[in-house]
Amino acid sequence: MKKLEKVNYKGFIAPLIVGILLWVLTPLRPGGLSPQAWEMFAIFVATIVGCITKPLPIGGTTLVGLVVTVLVGLAPMKDVVDPKTGAVVSTGVLSAFGNSASWLIAMAFIMAHGISKTGLGHRIAYNMIKKFGKRPLGIGYAITGLELILGALIPSNSARTGGVVWPVVKSVAEGYDSKPDDETRKKIGAYIDFTAFHANILSTALFVTGAAPNMVAQQMAAKQNYQMTWISWFFAALVPVAIGAVVVPFIIYKIFPPEIKETPNAKKWAGDKLQEMGPMSTPEKIMACVFVLAIMMWTLAGFFKIPQLDSTFVAFLAVAILFVTGVLTVKDALKETGAWNILLWLSILIFMAGKLIAFGFIGWFSQTIQTDVKGIGWGVVLAILVLLMFYTHYFFASGTAHMTALYLPFLSVAVATGAPLALSAMLLAFTGAFNASTTHYANGPASVLASTGYVKQGEWWKLNVVLGFVYLIIFGVIGTLWMKIIGMW
Repeated sequence: MKKLEKVNYKGFIAPLIVGILLWVLTPLRPGGLSPQAWEMFAIFVATIVGCITKPLPIGGTTLVGLVVTVLVGLAPMKDVVDPKTGAVVSTGVLSAFGNSASWLIAMAFIMAHGISKTGLGHRIAYNMIKKFGKRPLGIGYAITGLELILGALIPSNSARTGGVVWPVVKSVAEGYDSKPDDETRKKIGAYIDFTAFHANILSTALFVTGAAPNMVAQQMAAKQNYQMTWISWFFAALVPVAIGAVVVPFIIYKIFPPEIKETPNAKKWAGDKLQEMGPMSTPEKIMACVFVLAIMMWTLAGFFKIPQLDSTFVAFLAVAILFVTGVLTVKDALKETGAWNILLWLSILIFMAGKLIAFGFIGWFSQTIQTDVKGIGWGVVLAILVLLMFYTHYFFASGTAHMTALYLPFLSVAVATGAPLALSAMLLAFTGAFNASTTHYANGPASVLASTGYVKQGEWWKLNVVLGFVYLIIFGVIGTLWMKIIGMW
């Protein structure tokens, strides 16, 4: 007999309580807010709480929020057009799924499937270990370099860690008889496990396509009329990430050192793996060429503002080439559930945030804060917002939920107090990447690597307190100066 699928009904309790409580407070809403603005806020907050408590996967949770939005009359299904002027009076929910960024990410996930299917990702990993694997610190730098490369190839930080990096870390550690949950874990396993996590943070910060929260920030920034292109994000992140890639593995090596100081076996292991793989296959070569072509076209589009090279079109073109050449099949694309999942929930969250703007909630919020902080310099306000974006992540188990909840309001406040738009947008976005250096539940990669047994929970928290300060200095101070040098503000 077929059974019903499991649903976490307890997870509905908190969002229902929060949503209903805010809804019934509509008559007591602050002055200057319409009933629709407050009601949309109630649904939005309830949806974000649901993304944290997870009664359903995030796609299902956001879909429920969208359905409620339509049921209570805050949005129609289709655009409502004024028959006289032809102007859109009310944006319908179906328009949410025409969001170009969501489709870009979906196509990037399908491209990443090609990286995995062809074996190109593992070939890159083994070559990095073979070249730099003589000492544990070298392995730490090799893993960091691997993550930075994969950050451009695989748009999911969890997929990079779980699919490519963690298997490499595990194999290297086991090669030195360094096992989790016993005294051998500190031989080398603990060091490279923890370094792999921070390498993932840096790779996430380097590319706008590095993880879902980055794309949320990109879309929210667009609502404040700041366009984050692939190339503009990359250049803004380049120097702070490069400094982090040099400094962070070394700091971890000093404060959490491995017992083993020489690792010649790692190079042999990687060499053996490459020998097993043999020469590059035709699918690998095509995959590598297609991705290089996509990067070049994204870069050209960013420099020369070529309309035909719209970043989403480039991603569609790359996937089409992979289909035509036989590297991927349409069946491969349909099986890439991560692509269609993110297309669903990101489109919905961006639509709901857009409704908050349309109903005037975000404008009211930023104006209210601007009044409250009158007389305080924008630099101080921006610094406080960055610190709040960082430390409030202790209360979130999802970078996406955190970014969706706070990024746009924080950006609005920063700009309202006179802070440069580009600087504010990028600093808050970068903070949404490195605030994962807080807890063992901060994001997907943390959940993977903190649960291996190599690093104890107490160690994870203590070490990340130190590294959190490092990131705040690298991105908050050096990153700000770098963005000034390249003329972003």
